[in-house]
Amino acid sequence: MKRKRMVSLGLAVMLAVCMIISLAGCGKKEDTSATAETSGTEAKESTDSGKETKKGTETSADKGEKKTIYFMPKEVAGAWNVYSCTGAEEAGEKLGIDVIISGPANADPTEQINMLEDAIVAKPDAIVIATNDAAGCKASIDKAVSQGILVLTYDSDCADSERTFYVNSASDYECGRMFVKDVAEAVGKDAKVAVMGGGISAGNQQERLAGVQDEMAENYPDMELVSTTWSDDDTEVALQNAENLIMANPDLQAIIGISGYEPHSAAAAVEEAVEQGNLEKGSIFITGLTLPDVIRPYIEDGTVQSAYVTEPAYLAYTSVYAAYEMLEGKEFSDGDTFKVEGLEDVEATVTGEYIYFGLISLDKSNIGDYSW
Repeated sequence: MKRKRMVSLGLAVMLAVCMIISLAGCGKKEDTSATAETSGTEAKESTDSGKETKKGTETSADKGEKKTIYFMPKEVAGAWNVYSCTGAEEAGEKLGIDVIISGPANADPTEQINMLEDAIVAKPDAIVIATNDAAGCKASIDKAVSQGILVLTYDSDCADSERTFYVNSASDYECGRMFVKDVAEAVGKDAKVAVMGGGISAGNQQERLAGVQDEMAENYPDMELVSTTWSDDDTEVALQNAENLIMANPDLQAIIGISGYEPHSAAAAVEEAVEQGNLEKGSIFITGLTLPDVIRPYIEDGTVQSAYVTEPAYLAYTSVYAAYEMLEGKEFSDGDTFKVEGLEDVEATVTGEYIYFGLISLDKSNIGDYSW
């Protein structure tokens, strides 16, 4: 993985390498396998009740056995999650622990909560989860912690829960603020803007939207947020949302995609409108979080000037690594930085209850350097 120009998000973000929500092949998703598959070294679920300890139920670490970590993505479909699971598996192999992949076939909040409850019954040493519904997952996460299971969130947080850390490339909230600054610089301080999001109940989506809204209110009061749409992480819905935005708002000047399903869908809709003679090329500025492979043609032809990505395998690997280090007795404190064993070009920083490791900024100068 090549490292190129990074973007700073203030004190909260250390510059390193990564990417963010993936989409290649993730339009409307079929219900394939929705349940756990093993990863790392031959992983196995423990269903022994064990005995009570001071922290709750006995885990494999308490018994001196190989540690087990449940890695729970929003869904197991889509390239983003495939890459994420690969990263988690590689961490398991490198660290000599059992990593069990457990997630719904599609981003179903209820199914994920049920799978989280099943994971708690299995009594792993740790759970690393990207929540589809932050509020819905809170009770289960708190239950896991009360039973002595270490819980970290990644990609999509459950900030109100008892989880220990949230791991991501950058602060979701600061990302939202950064996108607004990009719009102001490219279009103007009085731009008319639409936000396109994925899952409305996901913590990362709400944090990014809050960042957008606060940055506008505090620093760009003349900027107008004309509409916010939600695709439920479906590219077909995202494309339709973008088409509707363009038709309903002829004076629209910018689209911010706060989910990886959105920027390339917005770009496709803009190109179609230009081809049909309904829109002037370059009249709508597009930015947000995406994937290199799906956004590449739109950056190369100038429809999108810049976008941002997180490396999903690095994110998953770093999350599992952080959980492992904590199980081994490592204590992370505010301001700490640490190298991620097995990822020689990744350095993470601890900011309060958050662990960040950097966001990649893409434009014409470097889009050819990244592929996933």
